[in-house]
Amino acid sequence: MGIIKTIEEIRKEFPNQWVLLKINEITNIPTSGEVLLSNKDYLELCYKSSELTKDQYTTIVFTGETNKTRKWLKFSHLQE
Repeated sequence: MGIIKTIEEIRKEFPNQWVLLKINEITNIPTSGEVLLSNKDYLELCYKSSELTKDQYTTIVFTGETNKTRKWLKFSHLQE
């Protein structure tokens, strides 16, 4: 099991990147999670995330500045 980090810790460690988090509790806005992957390219992160274990709850968070048109938080439960 990996290290659970807060969103603020993740933002400091992975600035301006897309981060795939494993989350234990589904909420509107996650407050912490285990970092599985990070990348500056969203599509590459999505491609690599498809290779991971599919029996877990994940979300993708962008750690940089957001604008009104960007969807920066997505929840998904990957099925087998």
